[in-house]
Amino acid sequence: MARSGRRRVSIAAPAAVLAALASMAPGSGRDGPVIAPSRVARAGAPAPDPASNHEPALVRLRAEEQQRRAATDFAALPPSDVALGPDPYRIAALPGGRLVGLLRGESAAVVLDADGRERSRIAAPRSPGGLAVSPGGDVLVVGEAARELARYRLRGDRLERVATLPVDALGLRDVALAPGGRTAYVVEDHDGRLLAVDLGGAAGARELGRCHGPIQVEAIAGYVAVDCLLDHAIEIRRAGDPRPVARIHHDGPIWRFALHLEPDGGLLIAAGGVEDHPLEREDGGFGYIDSYIYLYRLAPGAAQPVQLAAINSSELGVVTPKWLAFRAAAGAVSVAAAGYATPTLVTLTWRDLAGAPKQPDVARAELVPGTAAAVIAGDAVIAANPLFDAWIVARGGSPRVVPVASARPARPLPSRIGELLFFTTLLSPWNSSDGKLSRFTCETCHHEGYVDGRVHFTGRGRVFAATRPLLGLGNLRPYFSRALDPTMADMVHAEFRVANRHNGRDPWFALTRADVPWLDRVAGAPAELSPEQLRAAFMAFLVDFTHRANPAALHPQFTPRERAGAEVFRARCAGCHAARLVADDPGSEVAFERWEPLVLSAAGPIVWSNTAYAKTGVEPYVNDRGTRVAPLRRLYKRWPLFTSGSARSLGELLDRFAWTPDAAYHDGAPAGPALARLTAEDRAALLAFLDLL
Repeated sequence: MARSGRRRVSIAAPAAVLAALASMAPGSGRDGPVIAPSRVARAGAPAPDPASNHEPALVRLRAEEQQRRAATDFAALPPSDVALGPDPYRIAALPGGRLVGLLRGESAAVVLDADGRERSRIAAPRSPGGLAVSPGGDVLVVGEAARELARYRLRGDRLERVATLPVDALGLRDVALAPGGRTAYVVEDHDGRLLAVDLGGAAGARELGRCHGPIQVEAIAGYVAVDCLLDHAIEIRRAGDPRPVARIHHDGPIWRFALHLEPDGGLLIAAGGVEDHPLEREDGGFGYIDSYIYLYRLAPGAAQPVQLAAINSSELGVVTPKWLAFRAAAGAVSVAAAGYATPTLVTLTWRDLAGAPKQPDVARAELVPGTAAAVIAGDAVIAANPLFDAWIVARGGSPRVVPVASARPARPLPSRIGELLFFTTLLSPWNSSDGKLSRFTCETCHHEGYVDGRVHFTGRGRVFAATRPLLGLGNLRPYFSRALDPTMADMVHAEFRVANRHNGRDPWFALTRADVPWLDRVAGAPAELSPEQLRAAFMAFLVDFTHRANPAALHPQFTPRERAGAEVFRARCAGCHAARLVADDPGSEVAFERWEPLVLSAAGPIVWSNTAYAKTGVEPYVNDRGTRVAPLRRLYKRWPLFTSGSARSLGELLDRFAWTPDAAYHDGAPAGPALARLTAEDRAALLAFLDLL
């Protein structure tokens, strides 16, 4: 289970579909040397066919792409937080055997029975993602697109909102309740703050700390812990303790953690994340990127946690573990974890953690991919599953899928299958964790489609690359920072080749139930998905995978400072970051008078890019002509900035910005009398405007 003594070299078959697309600027694994199939094929694996055999199908896919583009009003596409279905995202136990769940796509909280059947529904803060329940049954909810904390009380089978506390913060991601019940801790990913909220309403919110991309907060007697996704860290604070924050830091993102208090006051931390090793891409592939489950202990009085175990969960069939929980185990430590990308629940049990770490006992159970959160209730596991838009009830035997009712039209099947290609191992189901290989998905590098905070060596020249979002690609072609693929059809086909290049399989494959048994759970899925259908499905999803609503832009009109910032942007930035609805269509550029309603719409559809290359001083360049102009949507979700990741904040980026009558520079501007920089007033206005994009 732990990584063997063999040192792995980089692999070239990422199941992370688009991990190099537009995000990891300097290109995909297909740019590295291709290993001949005979060198990597395993017994019984089919050899790849020549790509030219598939040209007729690719011609059809390109034509389908053109037809869809012509029929799509990119200004009116809904944001993905409402376009992708009800999105059951969190679940927790209530007193009396009931459960409470959050529907992020419908901005609702629901009461469920023990079999996952919905008993009632009530409005929640917009795009809810944070849920906590008090011992007495009070329910706390925060939403990513609302500046409030809602408090509910269970009345029979229904929730009643009993209080709404304003919280002056954007992008509220999670909430936890202090053991005393008088304070709630919330994290927001716009400014990265951890806040303590007085539930009595008298003291308001107090800032306790900041980090990059906080997505989870948990409180347990004497401790408050935060998952700082983009910092690749878990920060642990002791209540009332002036000592520095204890910190677990890895070389890649940590997707979720769980806490357990020991009798002596020590704290156990279980975490699910990517392998704690630099990402390696020497041959254009992706190495050291399996999923892992870690166990740490923070002893009473200790300054820092000590690692007790690191288990390669990809080897156990648990890829992208985004839910973990401690389970009761007499005389032992037991941790349950489920894969978001795979249909497996594992329980790891350590009988003795003293001395040298020992391998745990492993028990497996069947789920379906997509577990975002779960509750253990006796012999049952009830999970929130956004990929299936369902509650999953596993009570021995085959798990039961309980679809969430929605008044919205059902999503087309191709888009749903495309979502599975993105977030599960469906793109390359034959990859393994043996030797050089890893099992992973797009989300390994793109949490919920956005970024992971890594700046990695690309394997080419001196080029390093920061991750970029993979949302909003439908109107952003050509693809990659070097603009290698002119159409989405070509880009998707290339990613199938990358994902399967080193597993000995022909990337032009069909999928059947024999290959992926859990496809039986996908309503309406045919018995076989052809290679062309798989690519068309991926394309359909990527068009639907628009950016989530920007919480900073949910007001009816520009403030005076935002309007001034738009004017500065038009004068200094729009020459490169064009106000286009379709990056490769100059005719889609919108007039300045339309900026305000489009920027302040839920989707914020302007791409703020074009197809040009530019040399703006951010080196090394990914192409002889420079770097393709980057889109600017949802900058608050991205860290660090620039292709190289060399800017640590948007303010720092603007401090470096300068221009002459003939050129603009984002870094390394040459000194001279003609060089100009932003005034303090223009800088503040531009920051306000960029925050809306």
